[in-house]
Amino acid sequence: MNTLLYEIPEKFVSQVSGGQAKVVGALIKDKLTGQVLAHVQPTSAFEKILGSALQGVSSTISQGFNPLGVLTAVQNEQIKSRLANIQTSLGLMQNLQIGTLAVSGLGLGVSVAGFAMMLHRLKGIESHLVDLKERIDLATAERRSDDIQGIFSVITADLETVDTLHARRDASRVAEEVQISLSRSASRLQPHFSRVSENHEDMTNEDLDLLWSLAAAIRLCSDASFKALFHIDELAVAGEIARKQAERFAQLSAPLSADRLARLCAQSAENVEMMSDMRNMALPAAQVLVGGLRQSAIQAESQASLASILIERGASGRQYLEELETETEAPLLYLPG
Repeated sequence: MNTLLYEIPEKFVSQVSGGQAKVVGALIKDKLTGQVLAHVQPTSAFEKILGSALQGVSSTISQGFNPLGVLTAVQNEQIKSRLANIQTSLGLMQNLQIGTLAVSGLGLGVSVAGFAMMLHRLKGIESHLVDLKERIDLATAERRSDDIQGIFSVITADLETVDTLHARRDASRVAEEVQISLSRSASRLQPHFSRVSENHEDMTNEDLDLLWSLAAAIRLCSDASFKALFHIDELAVAGEIARKQAERFAQLSAPLSADRLARLCAQSAENVEMMSDMRNMALPAAQVLVGGLRQSAIQAESQASLASILIERGASGRQYLEELETETEAPLLYLPG
């Protein structure tokens, strides 16, 4: 059985830092020709390093979820300094915000997070939504919160199922069922997202945070679904699902403009000066939200590309996962393009 993944050579880091290549989602591409040079993939070692770096920054971030506005620029740099022992990773992802890391690992390739880590992320999102409920429209928040909590209960059970696929005799049937369930949960969360994002009258910073939280939950469903299909070598289906997820995130982000969202957050201002201040305060969070959604679409396309190249090489999705999960030293590996 041939090895699929290799340690990232210094030449890729040099090409990216020198401008000859660029990172697009999980792909390293030649800037001139557009040729895919490599598929970048975080390993279980990166999960441990990232988890250690996030400790002490925020209890919610430590759980693997970053609410908008919680992570300051100073904290962002502090975390990067803690990751200084993996310079190759930082060199390739110099433009990636730590907030994006905290939503779903790196969001690259296949998620290698186990049940405990994914559950931490889900619970981090859920607890944050409960806190937001106290600050948003209380007249309607209770009913919506109950519906979201019901969806999260289903997701929790599905994550546990994904984590036990390796021990199941009927793994193929179970994986197909859990993938469908995760897709349904993502679809049920989408109307909650759209209800807030399609508001054309006014908005609050809490609304922006709510959108980010729902997007993170949808992304978690997507990553777990993709992993389940890789486990049973349903690579063609995994690729198709990833393309649909890319379309989903593109649809979520299409009507959104960071400037418009920031202006909506300033509608309650009593005068022009206050309106300007409120807009400027909301704009960074709005930019992270819109940018994160668009990056998620790009990353999902990268996952589809990964599935395609494994099919072309006659490679096993399960072997791909095993190589990632057993790697304890290299934080990033790559699949040659």
